[in-house]
Amino acid sequence: MLGFALPLVIGVATGHVAEGVAMAGGAIGIGSVGLNATSSARVRAMLLACVGVAVSAFVGSATSRIDWLAILVAGIWGVGVGMLVPLGKYATPIGLQAAAALIVLSHFSLDPLHAALQAFLIFAGALLQTGLIWLVSRGYVTTIERITLAQAYEILAEHVHGSVEGVRPVGEALLNAYEMLAESSMPERPWKVFHALLEEAERIRLLEIAIFQLRLNIEHQLGKDAKYIYELDQVLEAAATELRLIAYDLKPSSPFVRPVQSPYIQFKLALHTIRNLEKPPESEQTLQQLISYCDKLRSTLHHAKKLARSWSYKQLRHVTSIPGGSRATQQSHLQWHNAFTTLRANLSLQSAAFRHAIRLGIALALSTAFYRLGPLPIERGYWIPLTALVVLRPDFTNTFARGLARTLGTFLGVGLTTILVGLLMPTHWWLVILDAVMAYLAFAFLFANYALFSVFMTSSIVFLLTLVIPNPLLTAVDRMVDTLIGGALALLIYALWPTWEQVHVSHNIAERMRTLRDFGAAILQAYVNPGSYDEFALYTLLLKTRLALSNAEASVTRSLQEPAQHQFDADLGQGLLESSRAIMRSLLAIESYLLDRPNHKGLPHISTFCTHFCMAMSDIAVAIGGHGIAKELPNFQKDLRSLDCLAKNQVYSSEFPMLDALVVEAKAIVRHIIYMHQLLIARREHDKIVPHLARESVS
Repeated sequence: MLGFALPLVIGVATGHVAEGVAMAGGAIGIGSVGLNATSSARVRAMLLACVGVAVSAFVGSATSRIDWLAILVAGIWGVGVGMLVPLGKYATPIGLQAAAALIVLSHFSLDPLHAALQAFLIFAGALLQTGLIWLVSRGYVTTIERITLAQAYEILAEHVHGSVEGVRPVGEALLNAYEMLAESSMPERPWKVFHALLEEAERIRLLEIAIFQLRLNIEHQLGKDAKYIYELDQVLEAAATELRLIAYDLKPSSPFVRPVQSPYIQFKLALHTIRNLEKPPESEQTLQQLISYCDKLRSTLHHAKKLARSWSYKQLRHVTSIPGGSRATQQSHLQWHNAFTTLRANLSLQSAAFRHAIRLGIALALSTAFYRLGPLPIERGYWIPLTALVVLRPDFTNTFARGLARTLGTFLGVGLTTILVGLLMPTHWWLVILDAVMAYLAFAFLFANYALFSVFMTSSIVFLLTLVIPNPLLTAVDRMVDTLIGGALALLIYALWPTWEQVHVSHNIAERMRTLRDFGAAILQAYVNPGSYDEFALYTLLLKTRLALSNAEASVTRSLQEPAQHQFDADLGQGLLESSRAIMRSLLAIESYLLDRPNHKGLPHISTFCTHFCMAMSDIAVAIGGHGIAKELPNFQKDLRSLDCLAKNQVYSSEFPMLDALVVEAKAIVRHIIYMHQLLIARREHDKIVPHLARESVS
């Protein structure tokens, strides 16, 4: 918070307190922009916020003298902030800071010249904060990227060690790492290392899936107490330890404690034992496959460890061979074009973002009119629209949760301010110290607890205003009353015109099914025609289906937090998502088998199964949207019998040993497709019965 405190210190020391407060006001909000972003993305977002805050401050001050114009401008800014929601996680904070500057500065009626000077001071304070953060981030250019990738490796270690579904989703962690990589502007060399480590993590995930499937096969053939199972568990434990060490090496600070025995040695010894154990004839082929996959896992871990240590010990120049792709950079005019395309697509009442934008515009216009034109004399009434701005959100849960947290936090903040003023009777220097401490505590709790953030932010703002308006207790009471009014108004507007997540759940789950269909089709086609295997295209489809799953899960969760009469069917939503996860696991297992035979013979027998899989997933996606469903699924049983015969064919089974396992996964996929189909039929029948029962009860 140096960028916030420094102008106050200079202002008090030089006697230019008002100017120092203006600069500090510009700095305080800018620091919250892009907190979880990479250093380069954060600086870019902060620079845009600096411009937005300065322009909004000028407009707010210059239009303040004309009530109707100030009300109109507040409404326009509210609509603009709401429309920024679909543009990504960094756009909304920029809009919020700009709108807050407009609202606060509209309290000060200035002529255009003085409005420009005030806006310049605010811009200077915001730019100072941005510059200081940029200077600090120069020494931590890749910190966020490394932490994100380290978290992905830690979660991967959890799964390799126990393979417990739901520990923490590996796919989501890898997707976060990919998104961080996409927005990063780190130098080319570390970017390639990051990309290579991400590729190795994906490869390890596939190998882990294949090894666990083989482990199940060995358990079935030899029993859970077989020596092979014990040694394989030693291999997996060593692999998990190696993954944790890779994660430690990726973190900016290295660990102090390392295992006495190298996990590489443990891995090698256990694998050596597996090689030398007597192999029963009925399991020999499975065990040979297991050894092959374990060898690949060991070499992949070894390469990932070398990459991580080269980064950890700043030896990137010594890494002579870095696999991985070339950097894809998007030209700025294309980025702007994509943004405008997204905005145009959301200019519809069917869009949650557009509805939120209209709600927010109305809320800011009404709250501004309330304190400007209302019958009651309200001091510093700009806190009413400011509260409405921060409370109102696109969804029910966040709006009401933030409203309650904001109100509670403001009450506690007023109490804290009253106590501190009574005990300290603060001078200007005391106010500067208290301001800096409260601002620091506020942003320390920003993501952890919004109520505590509101407590300390209330105190910070009151102390800041006390530097120019020396009546802290009256300021605190005004803040409390205005927060109550603004919060109540925001909740009332949302209650009158709500947006229920139930409307969007079906679309999000259907999109998950469509991306899963495309991903599965690409994998199955690689078996039919090995030449069609495109690792990059497959990886792109994998990212899309992970993102679709994340969106669908978040949508179902939000819906289940809303009032019962507006919730999406919990059993249906969770059942569909659970089945989609199971199908995804099977598809990843099928893909992992390609690692052992990348140049296998084509398997045209899978073509029909692939076609039927796509048809069924398409029908399910359509049905989820409420447009009916095919009465009968494709003839999967015939497809599975054909695959069973293929697995028993000596020519194909010798060329492709994992064919039996592929058939098992195909059966699992069919089983979950049938389950989803039955869920949707049950919902359709329920939808028919409920209106009928309602009519009977009325009659």
